[in-house]
Amino acid sequence: FLYFIVFPHHKMRLLLLLALMNAATAFHPPAPPLNFSLSVGFTDDMVLQMEPEMSSIYGDAPLPSSQVEVSVNDGKSVVETVAATVFADSTWKATLKPKPMGGSYLITATCKSGCTGLNSTTSVLNLQRVTFGNVYFCSGQSNMALSIHYTFEIPEKTTEVLSGKYSNIRTFMYGSMGGAMPSYTPRYTTQVGHTNWYNISYSATIPEPTSGGHVHLNPFHTFSATCLNFGFALTDLLEKEGKPVPPIGLIQSAIGGTRIEQWIDNSTFVSCKNGTPAYNSNLYYGMVTPFVNTTVKGFLWYQGENNCGEVMGNSMTKVGYGCYQVAIVDLWRRMFSAAEGTTNKLAPFGIVSLASGGSEGHGQHMAHMRWSQTGNYGLLPNPAMPNTFLAHAFDLGDPWGQRNAYEQNCSKVDPATGKYGPNCLPWNNDAWDADLKYLYPAVKNNSAPFFMGGIHPRIKSPVGRRLALAYYNSILGGTGVFAGPTISGCQMSSDSIEVKFNKTLLRNDKIMVQDFNLTGVVESLSFMTCTGASPYANESVCACSGWNYVKCTARGAWPCANNQDTFWYCEEGPGWK
Repeated sequence: FLYFIVFPHHKMRLLLLLALMNAATAFHPPAPPLNFSLSVGFTDDMVLQMEPEMSSIYGDAPLPSSQVEVSVNDGKSVVETVAATVFADSTWKATLKPKPMGGSYLITATCKSGCTGLNSTTSVLNLQRVTFGNVYFCSGQSNMALSIHYTFEIPEKTTEVLSGKYSNIRTFMYGSMGGAMPSYTPRYTTQVGHTNWYNISYSATIPEPTSGGHVHLNPFHTFSATCLNFGFALTDLLEKEGKPVPPIGLIQSAIGGTRIEQWIDNSTFVSCKNGTPAYNSNLYYGMVTPFVNTTVKGFLWYQGENNCGEVMGNSMTKVGYGCYQVAIVDLWRRMFSAAEGTTNKLAPFGIVSLASGGSEGHGQHMAHMRWSQTGNYGLLPNPAMPNTFLAHAFDLGDPWGQRNAYEQNCSKVDPATGKYGPNCLPWNNDAWDADLKYLYPAVKNNSAPFFMGGIHPRIKSPVGRRLALAYYNSILGGTGVFAGPTISGCQMSSDSIEVKFNKTLLRNDKIMVQDFNLTGVVESLSFMTCTGASPYANESVCACSGWNYVKCTARGAWPCANNQDTFWYCEEGPGWK
């Protein structure tokens, strides 16, 4: 450091040079060596990706010169030993050979040298009861983070899980609805937010103590309802089709109230126009990069509510959400597959379109948001987003929408009149989708707790089922419905609208619309006649500006569904299971 001191009283300037040698060393001592450790996400009972992909184990070493070895024991003998690569930043990584489905392994990481006498508390780290299966990374904002506790399905699913029905599913939860772990630099290894993997057959049995009037939910009840229901439905579907059912590992990394810009890196952020700089990249660096060295089978993404007030844009012109949706798929695939032979470079990527009520007060943008969620093609997969799949949720808004508005809440009798609201349909169990009838009593009694109202729909099993169906039928070789109704064109006149649907994609499904008069009273139910057209629905943009004038709206998947923030949509009919 150089200091210049002036003495004016001597009518001369005296330059005094003071050199402070080694100041940086004096004030900034070197950081102590890191512990020998495994990164977040590596615990007992975990699921590693099975064959044909290779899986990896990684963490921190005390020094770049440390030597780390990883062994795999199948319960009888050591079946593999791997010398880990230790990098210049003292992180280490060992990549295992592909392993068959199942098993219960002991995996041991040993620091062979470069640990003794340093900061490490141990030189041997064990992972017990590790199995190999398919691992899925579930991310997004609050409707992905929403716990299964806040759904109508929880009594039924808890009973099934406790019976051992889904003993193949294990979960790892990183962060929570409001428990973010942001960073502005990549964390490829970290101990921040360390928690455990659980077999849900066990986690559902963990006691839930009450203190201060608050129930401390167990790891099963706190886990993502959307992610879990995907695992449930995929397990059921594989069993039904007579296919092998692997262990399923579900990693939840989702935070409520977040924007898509937070889940991408800086270079991807600047590649799209009209983003929101204040929110970029902090969750990608903090909550995605710790897992990019983990091999996964695929991704599930449910996000968009907090972007509804922003520019929807278009992927072709590199503007707004449409650009970011394509970009996040490309970025995550590229980062997770950087090591050859691990995550597939075109790993399946599933997206949920927003449910009604999820616009955060920007209902006029909902149609454009759902359009942008497909990269502005109206369909997944498409040329910009290959090997992707879509679960429509536009008809899956919360059945009651509002908490205490009697006119809109058909589950509560208005105490002033002794009647249900004037716009409520008579209860009719026969009108329900067969797969949802078991929820009839819980929905009628409005028994599930709300989390911040209708923005978080409390029926999530159809979302998970549609994700699983789309994944199975478009990625795994199934022949059933995978796209839902796909618009291929439209034509409007002064008093009517003709909407064309892609008949090939519709397969054996049906489309039902429900007509309303200007007061919102149901007039009739009718099935639409569908005609074939182009494989992508680019032409239907013409309908967006006029749909709000059409005197009809969608019937939800259950009676009295609150379709706020929607203009005109068609519901999947009885063939959509």
